[in-house]
Amino acid sequence: MKRKIYTLGIALLLGCSACNDWLTVQPESTIVAENLFTTNEGVQQALNGVYLILRDELYTPGGYMGGADLVESLACTWTVTSGSDAYDLADHVYDQSETVKSKLNSCFMSLYKVVSNLNPLLEGMDKNRFQLDSTVYNMVKGEALAIRACAHLDLIRLWGPMPSKIDASKEYLPYVTVNGTAYYTYITFERYMELLLADLNEAERLLRNSDPIITITPDGTEDTYSTWPRRKSHLNYYGVLGLQARVRLWMGDTENALKYARMVKEAENEDGSPKFRLANEEDDFPMQENGLNSWTDGSFYSEHLCGVNVENYDYNLGGWISGRASVFFYTMNYSMFIQQVFGGNSRDLRYRFLWTWERTLMGMNANVLRKWRGFYPSTTSSMMNFPIMRLSEIYLNIMEHGSLSEANVVYEEYCEARGMTYVPLTESDRLAKVELEYIREFMGEGQNFYTYKRLGVTNMYWNGLSECGEAQYVLPLPEKELKN
Repeated sequence: MKRKIYTLGIALLLGCSACNDWLTVQPESTIVAENLFTTNEGVQQALNGVYLILRDELYTPGGYMGGADLVESLACTWTVTSGSDAYDLADHVYDQSETVKSKLNSCFMSLYKVVSNLNPLLEGMDKNRFQLDSTVYNMVKGEALAIRACAHLDLIRLWGPMPSKIDASKEYLPYVTVNGTAYYTYITFERYMELLLADLNEAERLLRNSDPIITITPDGTEDTYSTWPRRKSHLNYYGVLGLQARVRLWMGDTENALKYARMVKEAENEDGSPKFRLANEEDDFPMQENGLNSWTDGSFYSEHLCGVNVENYDYNLGGWISGRASVFFYTMNYSMFIQQVFGGNSRDLRYRFLWTWERTLMGMNANVLRKWRGFYPSTTSSMMNFPIMRLSEIYLNIMEHGSLSEANVVYEEYCEARGMTYVPLTESDRLAKVELEYIREFMGEGQNFYTYKRLGVTNMYWNGLSECGEAQYVLPLPEKELKN
């Protein structure tokens, strides 16, 4: 089957340099299009251009993959008004509203736009391999391959099959590695994932050779004057390992999912300290002298394996103003929310520091998420990083599929960090417990729809508007795609 992907026009990577300092080049060193990929500076600028798309359209609190837009709406997280587009998304009705169709199509296009910008960069780097510094080549190509894999993963997680209902003969989506004007071939799930893993495997190899985050602590890369700053705001080596675990879990390859999850969890700095750690009250939410918390780290930055710098994001303008983020318990009282979401545990770190009971713009009290409340362009207290992968997902992976003894060792650490009373998992209850932890952990972060889809959940927690099956979990392709 061949259909044309209309989104794959080759973008000029320097086209946005006029509106963002990251890509601004002084006149005396301007890099023209024909030799963009022949210099170290040129390939790094081209990669920055891709991160701008990720930042402005996809992986940001208000973006399609963030917490205030498409994917979180599909997970039925927020209060919605009957008859609205948000209601249709929560009800998984995709064919009645032109606005809903447009949103789905735009997300589809944005993901393939990322791919269309990466492909000429990758091709150009290989063509000019010996004109580039080896570290620059490894770093830029490694990140570019990882981003291409990440974009394709989210495409197949949204528009592809439920993992439990894969048709081995069906051609689902194209995995695009070369831009062109010809029709792009749709391929089977197995072939699609083979190409995705090939990108991740090569990214892992390249970054293992050069990524400074392997030898330096993640905090040690925060200096903006270093050669490769803020590695948590990039698809770094450990982010690739985390994506390997995520992809393989989606494929049902639990053995390799566990292998990569353990590689991340057991990663250490040179002094023997963990490379990443779970967020906890003592280290991440210190109380100020006046007894009030500073609320600077609602994103749990210590757990970020990789993400996207969103320093231009403004909480007040990005869909998170009071009332927009209220969970669908607005008709319930304060204690009912604690009971139904957090099992009655008012000491849970996530409840205490990420949720607030307040009057909304709708004129009623509601439980409002403040995970991104510290995100302002002028802030100096928040790292302003939107996570693509967090350490807690690694823990949950091991808790779900490790041996029961290993799962409980990890679960005990997790409970301590989250302020939960540790009660050992059993074979009969661990899947239900882990499933609930996924939902608690990633509300407002754009991950829960994938959890529901992977596990084949029929009724989404607390506020699902309809039962879910293939028709709800597999998004419809853009109409232009279906006509070809």
